Amino acid sequence: MDAHHLLVVPDGVTPADVEALVLSRFPSDHPPDGAARLAMEPLPGCRVEGPSALPAGVPAWAAAGYLLAAPEERGAPVPPALRGRGDLLHAFADGEPAGRERELLELGLALARRLGGALLTSTGMLVVPPPQPDLLLYSEVWLHPDALVHVLAPHLPGIALPGEPRISEALPADAATGQSLLPEDERLWLHAEADAYDEAALAQPDVTESYGVLAVEPEATWSVTVEAAINVPVALAGRLPGGAILYELRCYPSGQDHPRNAVERLDAAAKALLDAVGGVVVDDDGFLVHLG
Repeated sequence: MDAHHLLVVPDGVTPADVEALVLSRFPSDHPPDGAARLAMEPLPGCRVEGPSALPAGVPAWAAAGYLLAAPEERGAPVPPALRGRGDLLHAFADGEPAGRERELLELGLALARRLGGALLTSTGMLVVPPPQPDLLLYSEVWLHPDALVHVLAPHLPGIALPGEPRISEALPADAATGQSLLPEDERLWLHAEADAYDEAALAQPDVTESYGVLAVEPEATWSVTVEAAINVPVALAGRLPGGAILYELRCYPSGQDHPRNAVERLDAAAKALLDAVGGVVVDDDGFLVHLG
């Protein structure tokens, strides 16, 4: 028996948008055809189809729906302590999804997060995934710690290696936009410093160490870790050479919710890092991110 779930999307989302994101997680030998109606089988026995009519009770912003059908696979009931959070465990309290159904539901949540939508489950619950500001940058260049701090400090003031002095308070930035307010000569010096380290790193491509830098604030802790990439997202298959370096930019809120400017600040930090080391950026769901 198939379980039917519905990806609900706002106005402006096209079948081509949904198709491109599905293919970035589940590549296919069949190229996109640009059809007005989508019909895909990302997993054996699982379908993504649409757009389709919307049922009653969906939010007013909803403009279209895409059917997600998979063989129903359920496990044991969810423990009471894990219910009531508005997530998949809450939606399937009587039996947690498993197997291909779980994979398709996780794809639906990832699509909803990226497209600003929601997932209406077969149990009748609307799951709205929270924003996820974290970003992953894959590059051929290993940036040394002090150069990384210089690149990130205008956007994440106070960033430093754990246990080292916070040297970046003197580097001003607009907290609301994350835009650097550094003088032009200082900005050029930072880029020159990063370029010098890039050149040295390229001469020594085999990296075995890892490190991280932190900026601790009352609302959140901002973290950037650097290590050799082990697993590369499906969307990047064939786009990176061996020995890629992974930069993880993350925000750990002090409370339940991320700061309101978390997305903007991590985007700005990732853009500065991308300018320094090159590479490609993806989000935690494995989708490509194009930074302005």
